[in-house]
Amino acid sequence: MDEPSAINRLGTYGVRAIAASSTSSAVIVAKCVQNFVTAIIDSLKLNMATVDQVHPLLPDLVTSLDKLGILPPDCEGKTKMKEWVSRLSNME
Repeated sequence: MDEPSAINRLGTYGVRAIAASSTSSAVIVAKCVQNFVTAIIDSLKLNMATVDQVHPLLPDLVTSLDKLGILPPDCEGKTKMKEWVSRLSNME
């Protein structure tokens, strides 16, 4: 790691200080990645194919993407996720 401020924070306060800052971009990005892995990768590996299985996982991903302030409102990924949630909501 070549980030002096990160090394200082870890050395001085430990991991808990970083995790406690839940509004930081790093925490929000981590939540997005976690929701992506859960919603997309895990559902593919578990052969989830029905709307009842996949749809409940997507709103969490959309919510975490919306909280990520570094993405513009018209970001293609956010737009596509919202379209998929809407499309799956209309399916039986």
